[in-house]
Amino acid sequence: MYPASSQANILLVDDNDEFRRFFSNVMADEFSHRVVTASSGEEALEILQSGKGFFDLMFLDYFMPGMSGLDVLRRLNEEQIRIPVVVLTGAGNETVAVEAMKLGAYDYLRKEEIDIPHLGAVIEATRERHMFRVAKEAEEDQAREILLNKEATERVRSVLNAMTPALNSALAEIAVQLEIQAPQALRQMEAGTARARLDAIFKELQRQVAVLESGIKGLLNLYQLVYARHEMSSAIEEIEKELEQKIKALKDREDPPMQA
Repeated sequence: MYPASSQANILLVDDNDEFRRFFSNVMADEFSHRVVTASSGEEALEILQSGKGFFDLMFLDYFMPGMSGLDVLRRLNEEQIRIPVVVLTGAGNETVAVEAMKLGAYDYLRKEEIDIPHLGAVIEATRERHMFRVAKEAEEDQAREILLNKEATERVRSVLNAMTPALNSALAEIAVQLEIQAPQALRQMEAGTARARLDAIFKELQRQVAVLESGIKGLLNLYQLVYARHEMSSAIEEIEKELEQKIKALKDREDPPMQA
Protein backbone atom coordinates (compact mmCIF):
# COMPACT_ATOMS: atom_id res chain seq x y z
CA MET A 1 0.00 0.00 0.00
CA TYR A 2 1.27 3.46 -0.89
CA PRO A 3 1.25 6.12 1.86
CA ALA A 4 -1.35 8.88 1.60
CA SER A 5 -1.53 12.10 3.58
CA SER A 6 -5.21 11.59 4.41
CA GLN A 7 -8.20 9.71 3.16
CA ALA A 8 -9.94 11.37 0.21
CA ASN A 9 -13.50 11.15 -1.04
CA ILE A 10 -13.34 10.74 -4.80
CA LEU A 11 -16.07 10.87 -7.42
CA LEU A 12 -15.21 8.80 -10.50
CA VAL A 13 -17.24 9.49 -13.64
CA ASP A 14 -16.72 6.95 -16.41
CA ASP A 15 -19.04 4.90 -18.60
CA ASN A 16 -16.69 1.87 -18.63
CA ASP A 17 -17.70 -0.66 -15.97
CA GLU A 18 -14.33 -2.42 -15.97
CA PHE A 19 -12.37 0.81 -15.50
CA ARG A 20 -14.64 1.91 -12.64
CA ARG A 21 -14.01 -1.38 -10.82
CA PHE A 22 -10.26 -1.19 -11.43
CA PHE A 23 -10.00 2.42 -10.29
CA SER A 24 -12.15 1.90 -7.17
CA ASN A 25 -10.13 -1.13 -6.11
CA VAL A 26 -6.80 0.65 -6.57
CA MET A 27 -7.99 3.69 -4.59
CA ALA A 28 -9.26 1.54 -1.73
CA ASP A 29 -6.44 -1.02 -1.60
CA GLU A 30 -3.44 1.20 -2.25
CA PHE A 31 -4.46 4.56 -0.75
CA SER A 32 -7.48 3.87 1.49
CA HIS A 33 -9.46 6.46 -0.46
CA ARG A 34 -13.23 6.21 -0.71
CA VAL A 35 -14.67 6.21 -4.23
CA VAL A 36 -18.21 6.91 -5.40
CA THR A 37 -18.82 6.11 -9.06
CA ALA A 38 -21.11 7.50 -11.74
CA SER A 39 -21.55 5.96 -15.17
CA SER A 40 -22.55 9.19 -16.92
CA GLY A 41 -22.23 12.97 -16.70
CA GLU A 42 -25.92 13.25 -15.86
CA GLU A 43 -25.55 10.87 -12.94
CA ALA A 44 -22.50 12.74 -11.69
CA LEU A 45 -24.38 16.04 -11.69
CA GLU A 46 -27.28 14.44 -9.81
CA ILE A 47 -24.87 13.22 -7.13
CA LEU A 48 -23.24 16.64 -6.78
CA GLN A 49 -26.50 18.55 -6.83
CA SER A 50 -28.05 16.33 -4.18
CA GLY A 51 -25.52 17.58 -1.64
CA LYS A 52 -25.53 14.20 0.08
CA GLY A 53 -21.76 13.84 0.05
CA PHE A 54 -18.57 15.89 0.02
CA PHE A 55 -15.89 15.10 -2.54
CA ASP A 56 -12.27 16.17 -2.43
CA LEU A 57 -11.90 15.74 -6.19
CA MET A 58 -13.44 14.18 -9.27
CA PHE A 59 -11.93 12.05 -12.01
CA LEU A 60 -13.94 12.72 -15.15
CA ASP A 61 -13.81 10.80 -18.42
CA TYR A 62 -14.03 13.26 -21.31
CA PHE A 63 -15.60 10.84 -23.82
CA MET A 64 -18.97 9.47 -22.72
CA PRO A 65 -22.28 8.96 -24.51
CA GLY A 66 -24.80 11.72 -23.90
CA MET A 67 -23.11 14.37 -21.78
CA SER A 68 -19.36 14.55 -22.41
CA GLY A 69 -16.74 15.45 -19.82
CA LEU A 70 -16.50 18.95 -21.30
CA ASP A 71 -20.27 19.33 -20.99
CA VAL A 72 -20.02 18.36 -17.33
CA LEU A 73 -17.30 20.96 -16.75
CA ARG A 74 -19.46 23.63 -18.37
CA ARG A 75 -22.40 22.71 -16.12
CA LEU A 76 -20.18 22.80 -13.06
CA ASN A 77 -19.15 26.33 -13.98
CA GLU A 78 -22.71 27.42 -14.72
CA GLU A 79 -24.04 26.08 -11.44
CA GLN A 80 -20.94 27.16 -9.49
CA ILE A 81 -20.29 23.68 -8.13
CA ARG A 82 -16.78 23.82 -6.74
CA ILE A 83 -14.89 20.57 -7.03
CA PRO A 84 -11.36 20.02 -8.40
CA VAL A 85 -11.49 17.91 -11.56
CA VAL A 86 -8.89 15.66 -13.19
CA VAL A 87 -9.93 14.75 -16.74
CA LEU A 88 -9.30 11.25 -18.09
CA THR A 89 -8.41 11.17 -21.79
CA GLY A 90 -7.21 8.75 -24.41
CA ALA A 91 -4.08 8.94 -26.52
CA GLY A 92 -4.07 11.75 -29.06
CA ASN A 93 -6.62 13.86 -27.22
CA GLU A 94 -4.35 16.70 -26.07
CA THR A 95 -6.65 19.27 -27.70
CA VAL A 96 -9.55 18.10 -25.56
CA ALA A 97 -7.31 18.16 -22.49
CA VAL A 98 -6.33 21.78 -23.18
CA GLU A 99 -10.01 22.73 -23.57
CA ALA A 100 -10.78 21.00 -20.28
CA MET A 101 -8.06 22.98 -18.54
CA LYS A 102 -9.57 26.19 -19.91
CA LEU A 103 -12.88 25.16 -18.38
CA GLY A 104 -11.28 24.80 -14.96
CA ALA A 105 -9.91 21.24 -14.81
CA TYR A 106 -6.84 20.98 -12.61
CA ASP A 107 -5.07 18.24 -14.54
CA TYR A 108 -5.53 15.42 -17.05
CA LEU A 109 -4.39 11.83 -17.30
CA ARG A 110 -4.17 9.40 -20.19
CA LYS A 111 -5.91 6.21 -19.21
CA GLU A 112 -3.35 3.99 -20.91
CA GLU A 113 -0.52 5.70 -19.03
CA ILE A 114 -1.96 5.52 -15.52
CA ASP A 115 0.39 3.96 -12.96
CA ILE A 116 -0.29 3.69 -9.27
CA PRO A 117 2.51 5.91 -7.85
CA HIS A 118 1.73 8.69 -10.36
CA LEU A 119 -1.98 8.42 -9.63
CA GLY A 120 -1.35 8.95 -5.93
CA ALA A 121 0.86 11.96 -6.66
CA VAL A 122 -1.81 13.49 -8.91
CA ILE A 123 -4.43 13.15 -6.17
CA GLU A 124 -2.26 14.85 -3.54
CA ALA A 125 -1.09 17.59 -5.91
CA THR A 126 -4.68 18.32 -6.98
CA ARG A 127 -5.89 18.56 -3.41
CA GLU A 128 -3.03 20.91 -2.48
CA ARG A 129 -3.64 23.12 -5.53
CA HIS A 130 -7.34 23.29 -4.72
CA MET A 131 -6.65 24.31 -1.13
CA PHE A 132 -4.26 26.99 -2.37
CA ARG A 133 -6.83 28.26 -4.87
CA VAL A 134 -9.57 28.39 -2.24
CA ALA A 135 -7.28 30.29 0.15
CA LYS A 136 -6.33 32.74 -2.59
CA GLU A 137 -9.97 33.34 -3.52
CA ALA A 138 -10.78 33.92 0.15
CA GLU A 139 -8.03 36.55 0.32
CA GLU A 140 -9.37 38.21 -2.82
CA ASP A 141 -12.89 38.21 -1.38
CA GLN A 142 -11.57 39.77 1.81
CA ALA A 143 -9.74 42.45 -0.19
CA ARG A 144 -12.95 43.23 -2.11
CA GLU A 145 -14.87 43.42 1.17
CA ILE A 146 -12.30 45.84 2.59
CA LEU A 147 -12.62 47.99 -0.53
CA LEU A 148 -16.41 47.99 -0.29
CA ASN A 149 -16.22 48.90 3.40
CA LYS A 150 -13.85 51.74 2.57
CA GLU A 151 -16.22 53.05 -0.08
CA ALA A 152 -19.14 52.81 2.35
CA THR A 153 -17.10 54.63 5.01
CA GLU A 154 -16.33 57.39 2.52
CA ARG A 155 -20.04 57.79 1.82
CA VAL A 156 -20.83 57.90 5.54
CA ARG A 157 -18.13 60.52 6.05
CA SER A 158 -19.55 62.61 3.24
CA VAL A 159 -23.07 62.42 4.70
CA LEU A 160 -21.83 63.27 8.19
CA ASN A 161 -19.85 66.21 6.88
CA ALA A 162 -22.99 67.49 5.16
CA MET A 163 -25.29 66.90 8.14
CA THR A 164 -23.10 68.09 11.00
CA PRO A 165 -23.23 71.84 10.29
CA ALA A 166 -27.02 71.73 9.94
CA LEU A 167 -27.43 69.74 13.17
CA ASN A 168 -25.09 72.01 15.10
CA SER A 169 -26.83 75.08 13.73
CA ALA A 170 -30.28 73.75 14.60
CA LEU A 171 -29.27 72.81 18.12
CA ALA A 172 -27.54 76.15 18.66
CA GLU A 173 -30.64 77.98 17.45
CA ILE A 174 -32.87 75.96 19.79
CA ALA A 175 -30.54 76.69 22.71
CA VAL A 176 -30.51 80.43 21.94
CA GLN A 177 -34.28 80.60 21.57
CA LEU A 178 -34.79 78.78 24.84
CA GLU A 179 -32.38 81.11 26.60
CA ILE A 180 -33.99 84.27 25.19
CA GLN A 181 -37.63 83.40 24.73
CA ALA A 182 -38.19 81.30 27.82
CA PRO A 183 -37.57 84.13 30.33
CA GLN A 184 -39.74 86.49 28.28
CA ALA A 185 -42.60 84.01 28.17
CA LEU A 186 -42.34 83.38 31.88
CA ARG A 187 -42.35 87.11 32.72
CA GLN A 188 -45.63 87.49 30.87
CA MET A 189 -47.28 84.88 33.03
CA GLU A 190 -48.57 85.34 36.54
CA ALA A 191 -46.87 83.37 39.25
CA GLY A 192 -48.57 80.08 39.84
CA THR A 193 -48.64 76.41 39.02
CA ALA A 194 -48.77 76.94 35.23
CA ARG A 195 -45.75 79.21 35.30
CA ALA A 196 -43.77 76.77 37.43
CA ARG A 197 -44.62 73.92 35.08
CA LEU A 198 -43.64 75.95 32.01
CA ASP A 199 -40.38 76.90 33.71
CA ALA A 200 -39.68 73.21 34.36
CA ILE A 201 -40.46 72.36 30.73
CA PHE A 202 -38.07 75.02 29.40
CA LYS A 203 -35.28 73.83 31.69
CA GLU A 204 -35.84 70.21 30.68
CA LEU A 205 -35.63 71.21 27.03
CA GLN A 206 -32.38 73.05 27.68
CA ARG A 207 -30.99 69.94 29.38
CA GLN A 208 -31.96 67.69 26.49
CA VAL A 209 -30.43 70.08 23.95
CA ALA A 210 -27.18 69.99 25.93
CA VAL A 211 -27.34 66.18 25.97
CA LEU A 212 -27.79 66.10 22.18
CA GLU A 213 -24.89 68.51 21.65
CA SER A 214 -22.58 66.41 23.85
CA GLY A 215 -23.70 63.19 22.19
CA ILE A 216 -23.18 64.46 18.66
CA LYS A 217 -19.76 65.85 19.55
CA GLY A 218 -18.71 62.56 21.15
CA LEU A 219 -19.94 60.49 18.19
CA LEU A 220 -18.08 62.69 15.73
CA ASN A 221 -14.89 62.37 17.77
CA LEU A 222 -15.25 58.60 17.84
CA TYR A 223 -15.92 58.48 14.11
CA GLN A 224 -12.81 60.53 13.38
CA LEU A 225 -10.69 58.08 15.37
CA VAL A 226 -12.16 55.03 13.65
CA TYR A 227 -12.01 56.58 10.19
CA ALA A 228 -8.35 57.52 10.66
CA ARG A 229 -7.68 53.87 11.61
CA HIS A 230 -5.60 54.87 14.62
CA GLU A 231 -4.81 52.29 17.28
CA MET A 232 -6.04 54.59 20.04
CA SER A 233 -8.24 52.49 22.29
CA SER A 234 -7.25 54.64 25.27
CA ALA A 235 -8.44 57.77 23.46
CA ILE A 236 -11.73 56.09 22.61
CA GLU A 237 -12.21 55.06 26.24
CA GLU A 238 -11.46 58.63 27.34
CA ILE A 239 -14.03 60.05 24.94
CA GLU A 240 -16.60 57.50 26.07
CA LYS A 241 -15.96 58.26 29.74
CA GLU A 242 -16.11 62.02 29.19
CA LEU A 243 -19.35 61.70 27.22
CA GLU A 244 -20.98 59.53 29.87
CA GLN A 245 -19.97 61.97 32.61
CA LYS A 246 -21.31 64.97 30.72
CA ILE A 247 -24.62 63.33 29.95
CA LYS A 248 -24.99 62.07 33.53
CA ALA A 249 -24.20 65.53 34.90
CA LEU A 250 -26.73 67.13 32.60
CA LYS A 251 -29.44 64.63 33.50
CA ASP A 252 -28.70 64.81 37.22
CA ARG A 253 -28.62 68.61 37.35
CA GLU A 254 -31.09 69.77 40.00
CA ASP A 255 -33.52 72.61 39.39
CA PRO A 256 -34.46 75.12 42.03
CA PRO A 257 -37.74 74.11 43.67
CA MET A 258 -40.82 75.18 41.72
CA GLN A 259 -42.76 78.03 43.19
CA ALA A 260 -46.47 77.62 43.51
